[in-house]
Amino acid sequence: MKRCVAILIAVAFLAAGCSARKQPSSENYYVKATDEYTQHFYKPAIDDYQKLIDEYPFSPYAEEAELNIGLAYYKDHNYAEAVGAFNDFLRMHPTSKHLDIATYYLAMSHYDQIGRPDQDQTHTELALEEFQTIERRFPESDFASLAGEQIAICREVLARHEFLIGEFYYKRANLRASESRFAELEALYPDTPIAPEGLYDLGLTLEKQGKKYSAAQAFTALKQHFPNTPYVAMANDQLKKLKQPIDTEEDPFKLVLAESGYDPDQQQQQVAVHEDLASLAKSDPTTGADGLPILTPAKATAANSTLSAKSAAADNPGPATLNKVRLSSSDPPLSVVFDLTGPVAYDEHIDKGDDSATTTIFLKQVTLASTMPTHITFDKSIFRDADIQSDNGGAKITINTAAVSRFAVIPLNQPSRLLVTFTPVAGNAQAGADLGEAAN
Repeated sequence: MKRCVAILIAVAFLAAGCSARKQPSSENYYVKATDEYTQHFYKPAIDDYQKLIDEYPFSPYAEEAELNIGLAYYKDHNYAEAVGAFNDFLRMHPTSKHLDIATYYLAMSHYDQIGRPDQDQTHTELALEEFQTIERRFPESDFASLAGEQIAICREVLARHEFLIGEFYYKRANLRASESRFAELEALYPDTPIAPEGLYDLGLTLEKQGKKYSAAQAFTALKQHFPNTPYVAMANDQLKKLKQPIDTEEDPFKLVLAESGYDPDQQQQQVAVHEDLASLAKSDPTTGADGLPILTPAKATAANSTLSAKSAAADNPGPATLNKVRLSSSDPPLSVVFDLTGPVAYDEHIDKGDDSATTTIFLKQVTLASTMPTHITFDKSIFRDADIQSDNGGAKITINTAAVSRFAVIPLNQPSRLLVTFTPVAGNAQAGADLGEAAN
């Protein structure tokens, strides 16, 4: 009997002890997980933060627990899980006071996975995008200055990747693809340390294709934009050999980009630069039907375009007045300038023959000044004459020239102008240069 009583008493004490042991509160979980995190025990910390969220989803500690899970994954170098956790946090807490922290470490989760410039650049682009988000959305945050430093590094890595791709194609004599990559580098990353060398190599690539006028523009742009670099002396040597005229109406940097198929006023439109050079070397893709590398969504040059709508670099182009059509100030001139009262939208088209070309520019919502003639005779350089017509839709300017290889339309501001610059066929640059000044 005594033994039975003893057993009953022991069972009663055990039951009492179990009933006294309470389930951990959200605060208990938070304190325990944070202590584990502080001591670098990241996996146990993640488990306890997750228990807090699962058992107390409406706890005041739940939001910070979600953020800290991402931080723990990041500290543990588990970047894939960190990216998922931070993206979930940003999606579920769009008004959180911790958005800048979550965005910064989301960016860093990609940044820490950046490889060499010759490798895939997906993480570089994703990191850059998030760092730019911090600068844009949280300029007063402590993370903004950190983001600015990382942005510069990301841009340099991407620029060097473009440079290596350009060299890859150049060494394989795929000059159109090489030109596209070097021009892309200059359009997107002109402020990076590799930009002077990229611009010099762009000039060499153009020269090797026989595009001497465009090459001269590139070397001149290098002298103007990077005057304190060792490439200036090299550019001067190339210019002496080329003996090409330089159009002084506008910055040659804009001209060479436009002639290589890039709109100087749309430079921020990033393009995919993910390819790994090792994989690229194995497949060695050549060019598409347009002569540009298949892997790049590069823009077709204006000389090959059909009549396609384009806009000047302004939010609200037109209406405007066309005050004058004139030749550029270079000697000999290789561009025609439209002086306007404001930015305009336009269509462009060219018809090329063996010994002549006709370029048509339609300016939308543009009227003619009362002094504007309907026919202009140039008789200088490659230019012959121009016809000007207008109707309710706008003004159409038809320019007749000697044979040209291509052309580009470049919107300019302060004051508003359109610069229509031509690349003459070899031997035509001086044609008619001594025939006299432009005459109306």
